[in-house]
Amino acid sequence: FFDFRVNAGNHHHLEELCKVYSKLGYKVIAVNHEIDFQAAFSKNKLNIGSYLKEIPETIHGVKLLKRITLNCSDASLLRNLKHSTLLEFDIIAICPRNEDVLSQAIRTFYNHFHLITFDSTKILPFRLKHSHMNFAEQNNISIEVCYSHIIKDNSLCRVLVSNCKDINWTSRNRNIIISSNVDDPLYIRGPFDVINLMAVLGISFKSAKAGLTTNCKKLWLKAHSRKSTYNGIMSRVPTAQIDSGSSWIIPEKLHMSDDEQDCASLPKKMKVKE
Repeated sequence: FFDFRVNAGNHHHLEELCKVYSKLGYKVIAVNHEIDFQAAFSKNKLNIGSYLKEIPETIHGVKLLKRITLNCSDASLLRNLKHSTLLEFDIIAICPRNEDVLSQAIRTFYNHFHLITFDSTKILPFRLKHSHMNFAEQNNISIEVCYSHIIKDNSLCRVLVSNCKDINWTSRNRNIIISSNVDDPLYIRGPFDVINLMAVLGISFKSAKAGLTTNCKKLWLKAHSRKSTYNGIMSRVPTAQIDSGSSWIIPEKLHMSDDEQDCASLPKKMKVKE
């Protein structure tokens, strides 16, 4: 099981969260860093915190990913999704503040991010359309639903029910990712508790389970290919990681010693015959 939105303030806090996630059966979580895109991007530099750079790969058997959530209200800023600083993150999510940002993101810049999310404490700022969700599904962009706020505050149930109703109606219960958005171990719930909670909100058992398993795995693989390959086609692998059965793909020159490579690079007339 996966949880792609976890908020941790420091390393000790992250260890406490991972201990609970490990007991509940989660294998992969994403540590979230949320910023305002317009405020953070200035003079062609994206200012982000240094905390995420220090996150280890695993804690208590739970694999950790780095995620950034960009709150965006200006569609012209989306061209900055190609910025090299964002390549440090495993998952890039966009929280659109208006319909123009959502439309531009899923139609034009879908290769540069992975996830659409919304503020779960407020009613959606605009009405979702079937065309939005169709483009998102065609371009492998997932839609996120977060549940922790209704556990913290019962008054937000109406907000989440309304948002889930719009998301379900337009997406037809497809391509949904379910995350917690927790910052306290007290509000973490087991996978099947989350699935039952989603059933109350109108998301079917099959879609809710996929939102914690298969849909997350697809998103993870897409994010990994974006980060480690060129256009999702080619990747660079160190020769030390290539097994003996596949050594034929290594150019003959790489099998030579340094002296042999220097000799091979000399012109034929300069080579000394033994």
